[in-house]
Amino acid sequence: MTPLLEMSDLWYAYPHAGRHRDPVLRGVQGCLYEGETLAVVGRNGSGKSTLLKILATVLRPTSGHLLHRGRRLGPAPARYRAGVGYSAGAPQGFYPRLTAVENIRFFSGMKGRMHSAQEARHLLARVGLSDSADTTYATFSLGMRQRLHLARLLLEPSQLWIIDEPTNGLDGDGLRLLEALLAETPGKTKVVVSHDEDFLARVATRTLVLDRGRVT
Repeated sequence: MTPLLEMSDLWYAYPHAGRHRDPVLRGVQGCLYEGETLAVVGRNGSGKSTLLKILATVLRPTSGHLLHRGRRLGPAPARYRAGVGYSAGAPQGFYPRLTAVENIRFFSGMKGRMHSAQEARHLLARVGLSDSADTTYATFSLGMRQRLHLARLLLEPSQLWIIDEPTNGLDGDGLRLLEALLAETPGKTKVVVSHDEDFLARVATRTLVLDRGRVT
């Protein structure tokens, strides 16, 4: 079976004053298969969020490359990006002065089709934010911001969800909502980073462990 996504000898070092620091990722290799939920775990600083940014093409690896369905991704993979839903996790990811509706409409436009205000409100209702649809993101609590990230993930036509620390700030109802949304999309491929081991045990089908930038 051809993997949906293949990581081939990925290295990454953040630039600093024209130079690169010590690598955060060190030769990461692995595969992601269609329909699975891959948990990425490791200590703080092990490179988890950096790896997710590379998978989402927010960052380009210092060396190595990604293959999508057996084909190497180029420097500007528009078709691949159109099929990726990326959640960097709260508090970042949205425009503080825009309302929830305005943010959802903006990011739906970035994916190719701007939702109407009514469609945006429908998505917000699915994640329990109906009463805050016209409230600016800057005033949201951490849990509300995480729920807005869930609404953004529901924008179509994402076939791959890349999700960083989705449980931070969620109360019990929010966590149950998150797990229900993941369960409602069994054919969708997901990569999830979380420090909540119990949550990952319930949702993940496979685990990749990072230690100091290497797969262990």
